[in-house]
Amino acid sequence: MYPNGLFGLDALRVMISPIAIFGIIFFILYLRNDHIKAGRAIILLLSIGVFAVLGAKLFSLHVRDWEVYQPLSSELRGGLRYPGALLAMILFGPLLKRWILPELSLPRFLDVLAITVCFCFALVRFTCFMNGCCTGPECTAIYCLSFEPGSQVWYVQLQQGLLDHSSHPSNPVLPLHFLFMAASLGIGIFLMWFDTRRNYNGQIGLLFLFLHDGAKGILESFRVPYVGELQITSFSISAVGLAGLVIVFYYRRKNSA
Repeated sequence: MYPNGLFGLDALRVMISPIAIFGIIFFILYLRNDHIKAGRAIILLLSIGVFAVLGAKLFSLHVRDWEVYQPLSSELRGGLRYPGALLAMILFGPLLKRWILPELSLPRFLDVLAITVCFCFALVRFTCFMNGCCTGPECTAIYCLSFEPGSQVWYVQLQQGLLDHSSHPSNPVLPLHFLFMAASLGIGIFLMWFDTRRNYNGQIGLLFLFLHDGAKGILESFRVPYVGELQITSFSISAVGLAGLVIVFYYRRKNSA
């Protein structure tokens, strides 16, 4: 755990480029039989990534009532929230795809993007472990972890007067970030398996919204400190995915009757 960063940089800064490269390669290889133009696919994914980061930052500021971290370097190093990134991808992804990669059908694009996001966010959760953020309640089980001074959980516990001295590491807590990671990884593997059995293009994207954000909404119950906006947003996105699956199922069944 390196709450003060690796090589003088925040863990997310260190890993964001490898994660982005992984996502781009995964996306292109997954669609290799669709004969898409790799150059345009790279531009598309990088553009979506920019909007995702902006969305994550804006959502984080919204959750904090637009209070900026001090010093400003702390704001630049972190303060990102997943729901904002996902909402930005949902809103701007289709528009960017239409302009940059029009030859790929929108439903199929969303399917593969959903699977890619699962694996990329599983990797992002490792930076949560490095930074000591996205943790659960205090616990004493063998799987509970203590984080070094400077980590987010240490700072929260220090503010709450739970530590005897500022030089002490945090009290052991549930490593909730690993549960988030397992959920993203497991759902990504399931969606890859189900993709070969899908009934229509777009089904994987809807399943992603329902399963991934439904699981995230459940896990948000254990986050300390609890952030209601994160759980509400996750459950809302999951409900949209479920509604989409039900509506498509109804119309497909009606048309086949």
